[in-house]
Amino acid sequence: MGNETRVMLTHGWCRSSYSALRGLARRDVPVVVADTARVGMCQASRLARGRGRYRSPYADPEGFVDDIAALCERHRIGLLLPGHEEGELLAQAREAGRLPAGVSLPLANYDNLVRVNDKDRISRLARDLDVPVAPIVDYRSPAEAGARTDDTREYVARARRGNSSKGVRFARGGAALTAVLESMIDDFALDPARLPIVQECVGGDGWGVSCLYWYGERIATFTHRRLQEKIATGGTSTLRVSAVHPALEADAHRLLDALGWHGLAMLEFKFDPASGRHAFIEINPRLWGSIDLALSAGVNFPWLLYLAETRSPAVARAHFRPARRGVVSRWLLGDLLRRLDLLRRGRLLDGLGGNGVRAHAYDDFKLDDPLVLCGEALYYLAKGITTHSLNPVEAGMVR
Repeated sequence: MGNETRVMLTHGWCRSSYSALRGLARRDVPVVVADTARVGMCQASRLARGRGRYRSPYADPEGFVDDIAALCERHRIGLLLPGHEEGELLAQAREAGRLPAGVSLPLANYDNLVRVNDKDRISRLARDLDVPVAPIVDYRSPAEAGARTDDTREYVARARRGNSSKGVRFARGGAALTAVLESMIDDFALDPARLPIVQECVGGDGWGVSCLYWYGERIATFTHRRLQEKIATGGTSTLRVSAVHPALEADAHRLLDALGWHGLAMLEFKFDPASGRHAFIEINPRLWGSIDLALSAGVNFPWLLYLAETRSPAVARAHFRPARRGVVSRWLLGDLLRRLDLLRRGRLLDGLGGNGVRAHAYDDFKLDDPLVLCGEALYYLAKGITTHSLNPVEAGMVR
């Protein structure tokens, strides 16, 4: 198409950013990728037009913003697309005038991002809007939480900020819940004024409703059902299928409409097919890990966002088509890690067996871009060696 606006993607090591890179490169949009690390999926991709590094947004937020501004100027960036939670920090920088002139950041305003990223605040807002949520326990101290809960019931405690199952713990009510909350406060150095949200556990399948909004106007939507997750208690999916669910979609749209949303978001739900009931879990106000499924099913969210920003929301809407149903995608490396964990815990049949579902696409294995899987594996290997964890928690991630 010629003379396209240059895009910079942050958090370049992971699947969500790589899928955005792929979706944009498919349309000949020049993309620069950046990250704190030298290795990763985007860094290894042949599709990137440039690469850069920045300081950690958790350890050095001021340095991170300075580095991003410098990279934007150096690479003549016109559109900045955050790959992860650094979007909130960049929205704050935008409102403070710290990003270079001419760089657009297609994100909600800072206040809306803060509200949506707070699991307690967004759950209570959903409840106020009559979107079903799991019952919330009101408490002012771990001891009070224990006293207000039933020791025969299961509860989930989630730090108000966290991702990918970080800061999430399960316990029965009563003394067990009190102990879990006290350990979370100590482990994550939580602010006593920001205690974890505690809710009754709800069963069912995990679902996601993904949307692109433009200043309160819905441009595109896509729904998927989780078939398998990296850990049994939830978190990142390793296998999922495109689907439809009108009730979940209606609640997702109602919540984003009320927020006057702008940009991308993926809303997570639990749906129990036995009872027909569902519950809202949280909003990811950014690119999400399973976005490759949307691309494989025919909804190129990064491209639609790019069109809305560089041309108009009407042009983006004209390019949106409903997704093909029944498309299955798998996170290959995540599935391998899931199986290794099951084998480590002695669950040989689960670790070695399959579920009979054939994937049509893989998040991280692409024949036309084969080195991205190596880049991803090297990133996990480096993290595993330095942190002794494949899902490490950096100071500031959970709060």
